[in-house]
This record gives sequence, C-alpha cells and structure tokens, in this order.
Amino acid sequence: MYLERFINQKIQIKLKNFPETLKGPVTGIFEPDQWYLVKLIKTENMGIWVENPCYKRTKVQEDDGTAIPEDKQTEENCVTNLLLRWDYISSVITFPNDETGGIDKKAKLIGFQPNNN
Repeated sequence: MYLERFINQKIQIKLKNFPETLKGPVTGIFEPDQWYLVKLIKTENMGIWVENPCYKRTKVQEDDGTAIPEDKQTEENCVTNLLLRWDYISSVITFPNDETGGIDKKAKLIGFQPNNN
C-alpha cells in the first residue's frame, strides 16, 4: 500500500462522517471538519493508526492493582495510538519530499483543543 512508505511520518487527513460520540479528548479530534496533521503509525484494511501525542489520563490504580488514593491521583499526558477507520477518512495528503510535513495553516494537530477565544 502506498501509505506504508509514510509510516512514522506526518501526513494530512480530512475526515468525513465523523461521529459526534468520537469527538473530544479521547480521540483528540475536536473539530472533525478541519484538516488534521497526524503521525502515521500503521495502515491496515480497517483504516490507519495515528498518534495522539496529547492524551490526558488520570491513573487510579498501580500496575500491581493497588488503588491510588484520590488525593494522590494526578493527570498526566501520554502518547496513544488511535485507529481511524477508512469510513471516516475523506482524503489523505502525503509529503514525499519532506519528512516532517511541518504544520499547514489549515491543519489542526490531533490532541490540541481549539482556542475558544
């Protein structure tokens, strides 16, 4: 597949028919009608895996199962990978001569909330 050449590089995607239930902090997609600049992680038959560098989570339990007291729980940023199904992708732009792709004035980054000013 052509997109496999761009694994671990930035591409731009345009979404379509993105469900309201998927908008928000879990996916990092707040304005699905905009172009998004994403790091491509993997491609597969169902869609593409992209990186959300700004996922916020609050751990409530240690790896060993020990509960973390509420007053010691803190929100942390972590990187997650998100599957975007082909059903929700309208178009893809690649940057074959530019590994970083930069950020286009028209593109949003997954995970960054829009300014509400």
